[in-house]
Parts: sequence; structure tokens; C-alpha cells
Amino acid sequence: MSNHIDPESENTGFILSRSQYDRGGLCCFDFWIQTQSGVSLLTVTGEKPVCFIRQTDVDSVVTLAHNQALPITSKPLDLKSFDSEPMAALYAPNLATYYKIKPLCESLSVEIFEEDIRPVDRYLMERFVKGSVKFVGQQVQGRRYNHFQNVKLTASDYTPRPMSLLSIDIECNEKGDLFSIGLYQGAQSSAAKFAVVLYNTGGMLKSVETLTKDKEVPEFIEWCSDEKSLLKRFCEWVNFIDPDCLVGWNFISFDVRLIDRAAQRNNVKLRIGRDGSALRFSDGKSGHQRYPDRASVAGRVVLDGIDVMKNATYHFASFSLNNVAKEILSDQKITLTDDPSDKLGEIKRLYQQEPIKLAEYNLQDCKLVADIFRQEQLLLYLQTRSRLTGLELDKVGGSVAAFQNLYMPGMHRKGWIAPNLVKLEDYLHSPGGYVMESVPGIHPQVLVFDFKSLYPSIIRTFNIDPVTLIEAPNIPAEQRIPGFRGGEFSREKSLLSDILDELWLAREKAKSEGNKVFSNAIKIIMNSFYGVLGSAGCRFYDTKLASSITMRGHWVLNQTKEWLERQGLKVIYGDTDSVFVSLAESRYSESDAPELESRLNNWWQVKLSEEMNLHSRLELEYENCYQPFFMPTIRGSETGSKKRYAGQVIDADGNKKIVFKGLESVRSDWTPLAKQFQQELYERVFKNCTCHDYIVEILTQLRSGQHDSLLHYRKRIRNDLKSYTKTTPPQIRAAKGANRLLGFNKYGRGDLIEYYISTKGPQSIDFVDLYDYEHYVEKQLFPIAESILSHCEPSALLAFDDQLSLL
Repeated sequence: MSNHIDPESENTGFILSRSQYDRGGLCCFDFWIQTQSGVSLLTVTGEKPVCFIRQTDVDSVVTLAHNQALPITSKPLDLKSFDSEPMAALYAPNLATYYKIKPLCESLSVEIFEEDIRPVDRYLMERFVKGSVKFVGQQVQGRRYNHFQNVKLTASDYTPRPMSLLSIDIECNEKGDLFSIGLYQGAQSSAAKFAVVLYNTGGMLKSVETLTKDKEVPEFIEWCSDEKSLLKRFCEWVNFIDPDCLVGWNFISFDVRLIDRAAQRNNVKLRIGRDGSALRFSDGKSGHQRYPDRASVAGRVVLDGIDVMKNATYHFASFSLNNVAKEILSDQKITLTDDPSDKLGEIKRLYQQEPIKLAEYNLQDCKLVADIFRQEQLLLYLQTRSRLTGLELDKVGGSVAAFQNLYMPGMHRKGWIAPNLVKLEDYLHSPGGYVMESVPGIHPQVLVFDFKSLYPSIIRTFNIDPVTLIEAPNIPAEQRIPGFRGGEFSREKSLLSDILDELWLAREKAKSEGNKVFSNAIKIIMNSFYGVLGSAGCRFYDTKLASSITMRGHWVLNQTKEWLERQGLKVIYGDTDSVFVSLAESRYSESDAPELESRLNNWWQVKLSEEMNLHSRLELEYENCYQPFFMPTIRGSETGSKKRYAGQVIDADGNKKIVFKGLESVRSDWTPLAKQFQQELYERVFKNCTCHDYIVEILTQLRSGQHDSLLHYRKRIRNDLKSYTKTTPPQIRAAKGANRLLGFNKYGRGDLIEYYISTKGPQSIDFVDLYDYEHYVEKQLFPIAESILSHCEPSALLAFDDQLSLL
């Protein structure tokens, strides 16, 4: 098919979803796209799915295919494998035939290449389509939506309009019986554009009229006679609102899963697709394998808020909706009960006795999710990611897929077919980021310098790239750039360097324009490239590639340290892309940081030009000044720790803030009391205040029970409880004990348990017992105090004498 499009007749849009199927013996691709005039369906027909084999294997494969009446055709190509073997293409007329090629080749022990690329994805990738498209086609009349057939499609720079979303949340019992479904669509402001809670009255013991007598029933509540009518109204409302995206919290694995199960038992088709088709839910369990659950709706994007935020590199101590809403919105879920262990019981009680309150609770959850998406511009982030990489909007993770989308079309045009995944037995780990030995103690002033996007800068500077790696052995030595572990790279400008150059310039433009969403999306994509090349899950993995990035990073940090020390400065720590420089006993002050940054960048330019004939893309930036800065020792040792420190920063207005890295204050496995204690203790130390009396006060309050609410641990149960046989961590002991005493399995794999240490051992907060206060003194407070006070006020540790004498 010709890919030429007449500019006078073209249409433009942005891809919301894609699918592939066979019809009439031909392969078809459907693309639902958003345009300025609405949503359209584009159908591409007749594309032939393709994969590749060595030319020496063609005769045997084609002969066997014809013997089995498989209409497979082949064509020799001017392309080679990474082992420099001539390659051929195998074409199939449809998907049914295409998916028979792999077992056919396996029966002949023939290696097949790139067969795992979905045909619909390859179609877009080879046309350099990244979200935005332009197209021509024949419009089909008589449809409720614009439908174009026999479409020709190519890349476009179309800027999509904001997508609309509908936030959905369910309430149910432990059996999955639906009590209610909330739907909320917020406007650009905080005012609600649409809100409804569909309430199933079929399982209630008393009538709604009795329970709401003399009460004002909110307009957003709609009573449904049973679960079946609830589901039907749900479909009607979704189609009426017609959102681009359906969103929720733990949405696909919980809400969608249970809605789908309810629909099956009620024989209801969830026809919420824009073409009237039903929702399709795919359970991620496949034997012993576990894949993400998937949900697809024609013309709509189904998104889980947790997955989106993790992909956008958000970090929280807990991804619970309540915690994220508190941190981002300063808002929270409606509190149902003071006893969090009985939340389900309270929901069941409210369903029967206080339906208005349960509906309000349901709607608030919907609103929180919608507000998080709106405030953090998460849909814009996904659109931006798609426009940069071509990834599907609902793709979970996707670093490897993004790399392939950007890299493989250019690689094909340079004459290469991608290799297959490295076998696990052949996988060689590459060194990680370089972490220097630290100098422990309290340092009055420490400057921190960061190399901006160090690994992408190394890739660009030293031309590290899968193709330049395989080309290097066949060119003269003077045209090669040395790497590590035997790797060498051609000096000819690489595909990967070109991709990163383009992304780098786009990010600088985004930063200058204040476009934080675009800038952050680019940063995430660029920084993922090393992780991809260092992963056995990437077809381009080679230890020479990954090591030439990380070990070059080691070299860069060590060379930088040596330069700084020649200036009379002391480097007290370094980690991957950062160096920490003490100003003590030097002629420098904080005001000299910009000059040091400039001189060091110039030095790198000269060094790489003179020694390796390379243009340096390394860019050091002054980040901040800690005053003071504390680097602890490894517990029970005099050696400085790594990835754990604290420092005080002072902003332009003189406001002071302590930054913790890797210490108890920012770790989820320490109690709230430990975190508060550490914060207060460090503030006192950094202000040169004594700490003895404060410690005595805290210990007294602790032992008198004043801090019991701050002594709870929160842990996720990662595996089945019965799998813990050799060792039993405290949270597992608490969970097993709770299940036994409650008489049912409240806690299991994936659950979050809140527990404390009692005088009888770990105990779930479901039960009240005596706290083991000396456990918290010994395991929580004393280690924190000893870590810092041994450097500045060791006498304050005498406050723990009563406890220490018991040890």
C-alpha cells in the first residue's frame, strides 16, 4: 500500500486505542482517534503481518508451509542479522496464518526474528507514527460515529485536545456483590460537571423510603432495583457521558474485575464501547505466570491511577488513595469508622442502614481520583508519552516497547534485523551505578553537583548504540571509540545518539517554556534507555553495551573527584551521577559553586577533545548547598554508609528544611514515632541544641502510653502466608495470628497489615494488648539517636541507660 497522502484531503487526529483482527481472510487494524470534530474509527485492511528468518532457512520453511496449505510467502531482503547473516521476510495474509508461523519454524528448529512485534504496532512503528496521525479513507455512512475504511495513515504533528475522563468506583461486600457504582466527571475547575451514584437496593433488608424518611436525599443518588438494573444503568450513563478515558484506583484489577463478574452472573453485556461493543476484561493469571490484568473498551482508554502514577515516577510511602490524596490534594477519603480493621463491616452496615452516607463515601472516592488526574495532568502526561514514543495510552510500564518503537524503524533502514532476547543462561550482569566510599560525620558545608542525565549524556558522547557496537569490528581502529568489557563503537553518528539529541533539545525547549509535563515525560524516557539496554528483557541487551555506559559513569565520577581535589576541595561522597564536596578547610564558599560548575564543564570539553577526539555532552550542574550535612556510619562499623544521609538546605528567604535520604524518616518500614523522633532530633543537632532532656521526655512519654498511636508498623504481605516456613517475619506472624483469632482469613497475599509489637510478640491492630515499649526503645529510638549523637553529643545517649542495662 502506498503511504502517500494528499495534503489537501487529509484529516488529522490522535490515537486513543488500537486493535487487530481478521475479517474476510484479511488482516484488519482498527484505530479509534480523537479529532477536532469528535471521535472517529479508522479501519486499515489488507496489511500483511511480517516476521523474519535467515535466507538459508527459507526453502525448508516455505516447503513445509505449502505442505500444510499455509499461504505464507517469502522475500529476500537487503537486511542482515546482528550476526551479519542475510535475512528474508515471511508474509502472511492474515493473523490466523501469521500465528502459525512460529510453531512451524520451531518444528524445523528455525530461528524466527521480530515475530513478537504485534502487527498493528509494527504498522504504526514503521510509519514513525507516535500518537498523532493524518489519514485519508472512505467514510462509511449511517453510523453513530465517523467511520473510515480503506484508510491510508501516516505520521502527523497534530496536537491533541485534552481528553475527557470519567472516574468510577464501586462498593461491594467480600463476595463481590455490588452495593453501588459511583461515576464522577470533574470540570476543569473543582466544580462537578457530572456526578451520580447508582445504588443497588435489591439486597437491602429495609426499603429506601424507610431508611431515608425525613432525610434529604442528594440528587446524585439513583436507586436501582437490583444488581442487573444497576449494571444496565451503568452502561447507559457511560454511553451518555461518552468519555475518552475510564479511570479509577486499583481500577482494572478490582473495580473492572468485579463489574465484569457481576455482568456475567447477571447475563448483562457491558456495551460501553463507542461502537456499542462490550467491555473486554483479560485476567492476567496464566498458569504460574502473572501478567497485568487488561481491560479494553472500543474507543475509550481504561486507566488505573496507581499504574499511571508509578509510570510517571511518583513515589509515596503508600499508594493508597487516602495517602496519595492527602499528599497531593490535601484532601482525603470520608472516614467511616475509627477502627480501620472493620472497614468492610462498616461498609456492609452502611449499605443496610445508612445508604446516603455510603453513597457519599462512594462519590468522594470517585472525586479524589478525578482531582488527582486533573491536578497532576496525568492524561496530558500519557498523551505526551505517546507523542514522544508511540506507546499506547494504557500501556503499563513500556520502557522496552518505547525503545523499540523509536529505535527499530531506523535500524531497519540501516540494514539490520533486531536480535532475539538473550537466553537467561547467557545473561551477564553489568556493573551498576558507581557509589563512592563516604566520609562519615557532620560537615558544616557541602556542595552537591549533579551530572544532568548522566547516562544519556554518556550514550551521546561516546556513541554507545547496538548498531555501532556490531559495526565497529569491521572498521579501522582510528574510527572506533573504546568502551568497556571489549566493547567498541563506530564514530559514525548513531541512531540512538540522534534519538537522544532530538529528545534533549525538546526537553530544553519544554523547560524554557515552563512545560513541566513535557519536560518530565522526556526525562523519564531518556533515563529509561540505560535500564532497557541493561535488561535481559530487551532484545538489544549486550553486556558490552550496558557496561560501557555504567563503567564509563564510574570513570567520569572518579575523574571529576580527582579534578575537584586538585582544586583543594574534599569529595566526601559520590553516587551514580552526583558528587558531594566539603568546603571545610578550603578557600571556597557557597558563592563559588557556579564558577566551579563552569570550570569543570570546560575541563571535560578540553579533556575529551584532546584525549579522545570527542565532543563532550557531559553537563555538570550545581544542585544545592547543605549546611550542615550528616553522613552516618554503617551500624556497628566505623565505615561511612551509602545512599543514607541528611542535610539542611536554606532557601533564598532564609527558610530552613532538612532533607532526608534513605534514613528512617523517609522509609515506610519505620514507625511514625521513629520518624517524628528523628526529625526533631536532627533539627536540634543542626541548631546546636542539646538533646539529652528531649530524649528523656520522649522515653517517659513512650513508656506511659502517650505515643501508642504512633507505634504501628505497616507492611504489605508479598506472598501466600503458607509459603513462610523457614522464616516468619513479624508482619506474617501478626497476620497468621489475626486470621486464627478472627476465625477467617482477613489477611493474605497482597494485603496491607497494620501491626504493633506487644509483650507477646507481633499483634495485628485488630486486637488490643500490652505494647512492648522496650522493643521500640531498643529497635527504633536508640539506633536513630546513636547514629548522629555519637558524632556530636555522645553524653545524650546516657538517657538510654535504663534500657541499655537490660540488653
